[in-house]
Amino acid sequence: VKGRFKTFDGTLDMNEEDPQASTVEGTIDTATISTGIRPRDADLRRRGRFNVRDFPKMSFQSTRIGPFEGNRFKVYGNLTIKGITKPVVFDVEDMGELSPVKGQPARRRHAFEARTQINRKDFDIKWFPLAEIGSIPVGEHIDVICKIQFIKD
Repeated sequence: VKGRFKTFDGTLDMNEEDPQASTVEGTIDTATISTGIRPRDADLRRRGRFNVRDFPKMSFQSTRIGPFEGNRFKVYGNLTIKGITKPVVFDVEDMGELSPVKGQPARRRHAFEARTQINRKDFDIKWFPLAEIGSIPVGEHIDVICKIQFIKD
């Protein structure tokens, strides 16, 4: 099942002279989960899944960036979901600077694509009881793909 979060925010403090000194952080509004199927989305917001009432945000804070290999690099950091913080490593591809958007103010924009995989059980994201005991197969791993554009202030 593919889904996305519609509301998020982030900051990149990009050090162009020393990219390893850069930092990135972000937050996601968990209630904005969207798989395109309303009943599934409502289910994902429940207590056993994302529990959006008690944990309205998930967050990421980088701890280290690099090494760099061409336009690819790693971003190490801490991911917090449902109040549980775990270290993760994103494999990032620098997609480069983007052309100005016609009709918009000419501001510098830069694109990245970041990928990692997490285990839902590490963040106490449960399924229904039969799935948790193995009677019904439900995957434990979640592929996380972030397609991000940062705009220079």
